[in-house]
Amino acid sequence: MSAVFHSLNALQKPVALAVGIFDGVHLGHRAIIDAMLAHAHKYALEPWLLSFDGSPKPNATRIYDTQLQTHYLLRNATSLILQPFTESFAALSAQAFLDQLHQSVIFCGADWHFGKFAEGDVAFLQAHQIETHIIPDVCHGGERISSTRIRHAMAEGAMAQVAAMLGRAWEFRGTVCHGRGLAGKTFDVPTLNIPYIGRNGEVLAPLARGVYFGEATLRKGETPPTSFPALINFGIAPTVKTETAPLFEVHLLGGNGDFYGAEVKLAITAPLVRPEQTFTSLEALRTQIYHDLASCKAHFHL
Repeated sequence: MSAVFHSLNALQKPVALAVGIFDGVHLGHRAIIDAMLAHAHKYALEPWLLSFDGSPKPNATRIYDTQLQTHYLLRNATSLILQPFTESFAALSAQAFLDQLHQSVIFCGADWHFGKFAEGDVAFLQAHQIETHIIPDVCHGGERISSTRIRHAMAEGAMAQVAAMLGRAWEFRGTVCHGRGLAGKTFDVPTLNIPYIGRNGEVLAPLARGVYFGEATLRKGETPPTSFPALINFGIAPTVKTETAPLFEVHLLGGNGDFYGAEVKLAITAPLVRPEQTFTSLEALRTQIYHDLASCKAHFHL
């Protein structure tokens, strides 16, 4: 069974240990994890993952919130340490950090650093006779896959590239909240409003504002989850609203009901359809919404 721990103290003996920030759990991260799992199986070692709650980089944004990242990391039924990246932890020397790994077999990328001032690296591990497996980069389009590349692609709305580097469509999970009801009352195209923020308050990577196609899976209370094709607007709706924080407005194709408070898994399955824009009138906005809706139905062959 999988288990999540929140301190390096959980590690009490040598294991096969994949180490990294693992934001997004993209194909490069999965190559590290897969190599660790294969080695653990071959040599009868326990498979463990070490990641971090928080980031050594100031003002870092996240591809997923912690809950969703944990969900993908635990798909391999490994033991996971999510070590809080506190000031005291950041102050550990490389040697003090290494001492807590109990001579585990390490799997990491070539650029992994650890310890105060990032003084520890692969060479440091090897100098201390730690069995270390450096996993080669995984590339897409001739370039190394990285969380930074994925964030840049998200900011451009290039969600096909994002999916190719993640190995899955990008997802967001949140809760339906009350809005103004303008889309339903004014345009007869009701939407679910979902704030774009991590479930523990994490700041998420900027996403290009505009219209997307995707899938919404909703669950409310004890009812089974239900999925719908969806027309998704992400942004601040500048024609009719004055808010500054972007949010998702999701119109379900073939779905209706009281979804306030429902938990939502939102998957964007196609690139940005059109960027956010300000319309000169409500009628011009209405025309565009119905055009977007028709395009969405055609995309899903409805």
